Amino acid sequence: MDKGETDELINEIREGKEEAFATVFHLYYKPLLSYAYRILRDPELANDTVQGAFCHFYEHRARISITLSIKSYLYKTVYNACLDAIKHRKVQHNYVNQQLLDFYFSKIVQTPEAEMALYNESIGEELRKAIDRLPARCREIFVLSKYDGLSNKQIAEQLNISEKTVEAQMTNAFSRLRKDLEWLLCLILFSQV
Repeated sequence: MDKGETDELINEIREGKEEAFATVFHLYYKPLLSYAYRILRDPELANDTVQGAFCHFYEHRARISITLSIKSYLYKTVYNACLDAIKHRKVQHNYVNQQLLDFYFSKIVQTPEAEMALYNESIGEELRKAIDRLPARCREIFVLSKYDGLSNKQIAEQLNISEKTVEAQMTNAFSRLRKDLEWLLCLILFSQV
């Protein structure tokens, strides 16, 4: 679209000609939607943002100052709207987190026993999830050792494998669990300070 066509299209939009607006909408909607999605990573929010930009464009068509092109104007509008959406999402997230903290401190941390029960339950749940992520044979040997209390020799006999295999699988299990739960260990250590 050359400068003359762009200027004519802008004038028609300013005059309220819906055909001109529809031309711009069909020309730029999909690329703008893709652009907004790349910024927001949320298809619904990207769609709402682009639609909002077009609504703003149409509602303020008489006063809009377009210096370069309609395309650059719309991209800048969508970019700014995406930034606003990100800021709004952060505000909402902070509000929800504050609400959860308020609930936690007002209802759950009434007694040390309630807090410890919740804390231990959370740690136990994370440990169970980490054990579930172990490879099947490794998980089976780990559970037989740590939950059922069997010795390496007993596990080897029960599974018809060598004690060296049991030792290797236990070493593998501990290595994986240490790596998977490192963040939890840090949390536990810092909570003791």
